[in-house]
Amino acid sequence: MASQEARSDPSVKDAPPPATAFRAVAAFALDGDLRFLSHHDEVRLLTRALVRARWPIAYTAGFNPRARIVLPLPRSVGMASECQLMIVWLREQRCPAELADSLAATLPRGAALQGVTTPVPRGMPHARSTSYEVRLELEDGKKLAARIQRLLACEQLCVERGFGPKRPKRRVDIRPYIEMLTTDGVELRMRQVFEAQRTARPSEIITELGLDADVYNSRVRRVAVEWDMELAGPTARPATPERNSFAHQEKGTRKDTDSIRP
Repeated sequence: MASQEARSDPSVKDAPPPATAFRAVAAFALDGDLRFLSHHDEVRLLTRALVRARWPIAYTAGFNPRARIVLPLPRSVGMASECQLMIVWLREQRCPAELADSLAATLPRGAALQGVTTPVPRGMPHARSTSYEVRLELEDGKKLAARIQRLLACEQLCVERGFGPKRPKRRVDIRPYIEMLTTDGVELRMRQVFEAQRTARPSEIITELGLDADVYNSRVRRVAVEWDMELAGPTARPATPERNSFAHQEKGTRKDTDSIRP
């Protein structure tokens, strides 16, 4: 019943990581045309950037080894994100500043590195809550406040949710996951909580508010994530300017909203 965003990358399940592997976490933003990448295409893009940056990546064992990379909270296709996390297993420990500078130089336009933390403690971070913003059309913004009030007044909000090809849809009550829903007529802002890695999908809320999903699903921007663990290692930001961030061009420099809290 976990949503698409709550799934981890399955590529790390082939074999346990080597005992000598270290882990690094890269925080980055993804925007522009890159938001239309699927989860697997995003992982391939990041893998190529890591190889060009000469990170000492650890690989899975077997006939078809793959880089040990996990995105703890994958995006939906079309969603921009200011707070993506990538966990990378490394064969040897490296200085976080060295890793940050090398990766920032190889990421494509639209993917902006925010910082690299290493080493990090054991365990996989899971999201406690996520926050989103959606830019509205003028006419829709005028009608949305009343729709939000009606939605929040509901004790249940059941939606039909798909769980993959050849699997039947199920009715899911998403109301317990909606913590905040507001609008100023220009933007829709929402915050969803997670319970047992289950949550409401932004696309479901957009549809329940009577907005055209074909128009608005590609306008969703994830602006904050609260995680359930703390990154204890030193964090380094890239020395070069963020030349590839669409978010800064559109909205000005935004304070880093990604947080990992105990």
